Amino acid sequence: MLDEVRTPRLVVAGTASNVGKTILTAGLIAAYKARGMTVQSFKVGPDYIDPAYLAHVSGRPCRNLDSWMLGEGALRQVLAQGALGADLALIEGMLGLFDGRGGSPDGSTADVARIVKAPVVLVVDVADMAQSAAAVALGFKSYGEPPKIAGVLLNNVRSDAHRRSVEDAIWDIAKLPVLGALPKMAQLDIPQRQRGLLPVTENKEWDRMLGLLSETINRDVDLDLLLRIANKAELVPLVPKKIFQGKPAGGPTVRLAVAYDDAFNFYYPENLELLEERGAQVVPFSPLEDAHLPPDAAGIYLGGGFPESFVAPLARNRAMAESIQRAYRGGVPIYAECGGLMYLGRSLRTSGATYEMADVIPVDVEMDGEIHRFGYRQILTLEDSILSSRGQFYRGHEFHWSRITGHDSGLKSAYQMLSAEGDVIGYEGFVGPNLLASYIHLHFGQNPVLVDKFVQHCREYATVRTPF
Repeated sequence: MLDEVRTPRLVVAGTASNVGKTILTAGLIAAYKARGMTVQSFKVGPDYIDPAYLAHVSGRPCRNLDSWMLGEGALRQVLAQGALGADLALIEGMLGLFDGRGGSPDGSTADVARIVKAPVVLVVDVADMAQSAAAVALGFKSYGEPPKIAGVLLNNVRSDAHRRSVEDAIWDIAKLPVLGALPKMAQLDIPQRQRGLLPVTENKEWDRMLGLLSETINRDVDLDLLLRIANKAELVPLVPKKIFQGKPAGGPTVRLAVAYDDAFNFYYPENLELLEERGAQVVPFSPLEDAHLPPDAAGIYLGGGFPESFVAPLARNRAMAESIQRAYRGGVPIYAECGGLMYLGRSLRTSGATYEMADVIPVDVEMDGEIHRFGYRQILTLEDSILSSRGQFYRGHEFHWSRITGHDSGLKSAYQMLSAEGDVIGYEGFVGPNLLASYIHLHFGQNPVLVDKFVQHCREYATVRTPF
């Protein structure tokens, strides 16, 4: 087993959200790949959409580095697992460099940079500033006990003269080198949704944009200097407790049906890897296109995504809904997160129309154009479930624009939900003998017992399976 991480690495951080971190990180991946390098991408925080863009470019799963959900030891294990076989690791930050949980530095990009001992490159959007960029760079360099800021990348530069003016000011005032500067180019803007970037699966222009982006990065960024900075990253020691242990399966392999298509694709790579490591064979299926679950499925995992964007084809596919209903009635363990919960309900109302969903859980869901819950959560399990015993605490994240408008009063709540700071918010999710569905996204790396219990329930079903 590895006891340290040596892979060269950089954190691409920003002064704030929407300064161009994703486009710059993606461009750097493309440029280094063009040099024949294997690049592993990472994303700070719990996001799913940005990682999908980076994974699309790198050809490798992008991994989340979330110090609040995982803790330092498990986070370093995620870094080590992802960096295997890579020549370079590029870590895209979230929000601004120092923005963490609830106004604290916990979980911030700076916190993650400290844990993974990586130099930081600061992205500054200079579309509406010139010399003031030097004050911004100096402030970030001098703030508190910052990680090592190795240099600055400029975005939205208006002209060569604008670049020279900003570059000179940043060096004179902040004593930081400008390592590259992207011109203001509308062709490089990723379309936005109310909930963030347009998902890469729906961005039909992304592959065309990548060619232009790679050319621009090669021309306007000092890739050699960035690589030398990445090679100065310190060794990262790994703690003895490992989340990837190659643990023997402890029983026969079971087939786990995992929903994966344009509507459902929010999964942390480690969740699927840990399931496979502990004896599950992950078998993808599409609630959009397939007529039935994979044969011999002993469990179902419905991740998050955008079922509301594909609600009409989901509603039309009654064959899949009926297949899932039969599986549920037959005792197949089903775990669903966020979009998966929405799909398992009776109905989903959006844009003034109501659509029939899988009708496994007697709840109705509505999209009303408002964000209902967003942020880190602590959860206390209220019942024994297919993932955990009662009375256990876990950490998760939720971000949803839908709400439950009606449900059967006989349903049992899965969790007592608390804020990241420990304040009680209310009750969340639904639990049954072979069902756990919630708006909460869980990273299984925080406690692989979650995986062991789920696989155990799948094995128990497999021994008494009934055809569905």
